[in-house]
Amino acid sequence: MESIFEEFEDMDFDEYNLNELTEGDILDAETNLNIKLPKEYIELLKIQNGGYLKYNALPVSFKNSYADNHIAVDFLFGIKENEGIYKSKYLLNEWGIKEKDFVTISGDGHTWIVLDYRKNKDEPEITFIDTEENRTSVIFKTFKEMIENLYEPPTEDLSDYIGGYELSVERAKELCKSIDTEDILDGISIWVCSYKDLTELASTLIMFLETNSDIYIQESASQNLVELISDEFVTDEIIIKKALHILGSVEDSEINSDIKYSHKLLLDFINRN
Repeated sequence: MESIFEEFEDMDFDEYNLNELTEGDILDAETNLNIKLPKEYIELLKIQNGGYLKYNALPVSFKNSYADNHIAVDFLFGIKENEGIYKSKYLLNEWGIKEKDFVTISGDGHTWIVLDYRKNKDEPEITFIDTEENRTSVIFKTFKEMIENLYEPPTEDLSDYIGGYELSVERAKELCKSIDTEDILDGISIWVCSYKDLTELASTLIMFLETNSDIYIQESASQNLVELISDEFVTDEIIIKKALHILGSVEDSEINSDIKYSHKLLLDFINRN
C-alpha cells in the first residue's frame, strides 16, 4: 500500500507521527477499545504510525463549517499506549460526545472523523461529527472507501485564509494590538506562520490569556502557546512556568474544554522532559 502521509525533512515536526507500530500495539488497542480495526488502517500505520496527510480533503454532499462540498482531514491518529486513538474516549467526552461505538481517527474538537461501530462491529463506517453545528453524518461505508476518496482541494493564496493581510510579523504585531477579535485572531495566525520573534509571541499569548476574556482568543492563545513550547520553538523557563500557571488557573473556571486540554498537553510535555 502506498503511503498517504506527508513527508518532512525533520519528522519531529509531525506531532502525530508516533513510534513504529508493533503487533503488540495493534492487539492492545483492539483489546482495550474492544474493537476490530480496519485492515487498511493497520496497513497504513505499519508504513507510518500516524501523521499529517498528503491529501487533506474528503468530498461530502452537504455544506459544513469548513466548505460547501468537502471536509478537512489534516492527519490520522496512530496507535501507541496513551497516544493516538487511545485518547479517543477522553477527547470525545471532553466535547460532549457520549457514543461508545465511536473511535476518533482525526479531528480538532470542532469536527471529528470517527470509526463508527454502531452498525457493524467488524467493519466500521466512517462518520463525520461537527460539534458546532451539532451534525453527525455517515460519509463512507468503509475506511478503505474513505482513503480512496482523499484529495487535495484547489489551493488559494494563503492571504485569503488569514484576513487578506500581508504575511509579515510587523503586521501581525499591529493586529494583536487591536481591540477587534477577528483582527487579533488573524494577528496570531500570521505571527505563527512567520516563525519570527516566537518568544515575544509566547509572551503576547500569555498576556491574552491573562487579560482578554474572549473565548475564541483564549482558545487560540492556549493552543498556539502549548504548540510553541512542545515543539521547542520557545524554551525560556520563565515563560514556560507562566504558561503552566495561567493555563492551570484558566482550567478552574467555566471555559471551553479546548483550554483544559491545552493545559493537560503542557503538563504531559513538562513531565516527559
